[in-house]
Amino acid sequence: MLDIHSHILPGIDDGAKTEKDSRELLVQLHNQGVTTVVATPHFYPNSMDLEDFIDLRFKSAKKISECSDEIGNIKILLGAEVLYFSGIGRVESIKRLTIARSRFLLLELLGINDISDRVIKDIKNIKENLGIIPIIAHVERYYKYKGYKKLVSAIEEGLALCQINASFIVSKGEARATKSLIKAGLVDLVGSDCHDPQKRPVYINSAFAEIERISKEQCERIINITQTIERELLAAYEE
Repeated sequence: MLDIHSHILPGIDDGAKTEKDSRELLVQLHNQGVTTVVATPHFYPNSMDLEDFIDLRFKSAKKISECSDEIGNIKILLGAEVLYFSGIGRVESIKRLTIARSRFLLLELLGINDISDRVIKDIKNIKENLGIIPIIAHVERYYKYKGYKKLVSAIEEGLALCQINASFIVSKGEARATKSLIKAGLVDLVGSDCHDPQKRPVYINSAFAEIERISKEQCERIINITQTIERELLAAYEE
């Protein structure tokens, strides 16, 4: 199983603070059947230098590379949770933030509050201008945003993939929006979005158990998509 969204790298963002935290999160992932995890630390384009971020990410990943070998040989792929900014679909440099230098990019929309036609156009441009497939992070968190239905329509049209958080499926907060996305057949990927082994741990197993309860058909569909993307990411990683 692939975890497409995590904050396991120590000391780089609001995720794992120490190498011990990272190790505990990796143990949780391993115990829940995860074989490949994508480290997606936050990248804020307006306040971070790209080169500095990539260097810091590499150094942080190096600290836990041996640890991942010890814990069931989990493969750690490097990516980023890139915060949306206007015109992102015309910026070639974001290709350096794709997962394992593949064609997939995890995109966060938090903070904009209004998913306007311009935002949808930028998402479309990421795919059509840059040849990158955007994966919209934790889509269920935007259900109260103005223009949320436009985002759902864009996902239906195939402009982006939909990732939901495992924790939200089993919580009360965004569970209703999450389940609606599952029932509509719009969910492509489940991410742990784990940050801390105690406060924001891994809920992959619980999430898939709930998805299967909601719809066995959709559960199988999500697993098939996940495994297909995992194979593509590993191929890109090995190159």
